[in-house]
Amino acid sequence: MKGLQSTFSSSVSWDHVKMLPWLLVFSVLGLGARVVFTMVSRKEWGAEAVGCSTQLFLPVDFLVIHHIPRLECHDQTVCSQRLRELQTHHIHNNSWCDIAYNFLVGDDGRVYEGMGWKVQGWHTQGYRNNSLSFAFFGTKEGHSPNLSALSAMEGLISYAVQKGHLSSRYFQPLLAKEENCLVSPQKAGPKKACPRAVIRSDWEARESHCPEMNLPAKYVIIIHTSGKTCNVSDECRRVVRDTQSFFMDRLDSCDTGYNFLVGEDGAIYEGTGWNVQGSHTAGYNDIALGIAFMGTFTGTPPNAAALEAAQSLIQCAVDKGYLTPNYLLVGQSDVENTLSPGKALYSIIKTWPHFKH
Repeated sequence: MKGLQSTFSSSVSWDHVKMLPWLLVFSVLGLGARVVFTMVSRKEWGAEAVGCSTQLFLPVDFLVIHHIPRLECHDQTVCSQRLRELQTHHIHNNSWCDIAYNFLVGDDGRVYEGMGWKVQGWHTQGYRNNSLSFAFFGTKEGHSPNLSALSAMEGLISYAVQKGHLSSRYFQPLLAKEENCLVSPQKAGPKKACPRAVIRSDWEARESHCPEMNLPAKYVIIIHTSGKTCNVSDECRRVVRDTQSFFMDRLDSCDTGYNFLVGEDGAIYEGTGWNVQGSHTAGYNDIALGIAFMGTFTGTPPNAAALEAAQSLIQCAVDKGYLTPNYLLVGQSDVENTLSPGKALYSIIKTWPHFKH
């Protein structure tokens, strides 16, 4: 590992982390293949004996990579100590059966065994039974993993594929995952009131029964309805009713597809709301808030009133705890084969906070 480290610059950004799947592709194709990492076993880092037993069925189809800031370490002794502290936090503070992750990578360039290959971790709701979770730790706050850690992570992923633990066609979902444990809680500032929404009864919504969200949501997905726009309250209420009817009668959905809808009258219209899933984006409905601008925004974007209302709604979601503070904001076309939210609207949301292509 030391020889590898000496050939690289010390400047690293999260763009390197995004490149890991591509590096793996080259390795699998034999273009610069290497599987290089040093494994530190549970016994070696002094893991507490625990009783997790829920098995993973291998190979899994998903890989979730996490980042645990503020656990800085650069050698095996200190990294092992940090890992024992993290395990204690997960077991005694969170009431989990063990440390949350299958494997962890320190800035010393070593891989530390967490739950291992065959046991489910406690890392990401909705993915525990079909994914492996690898976590970077040991990174100073505000810094990316160093090249030793990135190289070790690449080797670990390659090994997982080669040994049949991880599907060679694995998916790496866009998840905003950063754990801020072992940190003194900060005093929260005053939370702002949410913008007033036109509630379901006001637009004469039909009764429905849909599954609940897994809150706080991890994503905001921006959508356009591809239908009529509206800039007058009565007209917008009619569009919202028609949208619900389309989803329930034509698509056989349990309700309208969106958590909230936005009109060019500058108002927010409650769809399924904060606590109930929409049916906007397969695979994301339980962990993403779907915010739909009413209209088609391929050539012309929504007006300023609609854009401001949507941004206020997103901030409200964070302030009220419905949306995790490190959420990701994406266009529907980023996670599904669709033209939504339209080229003109997409070019605007690319400038918004937390946007992730």
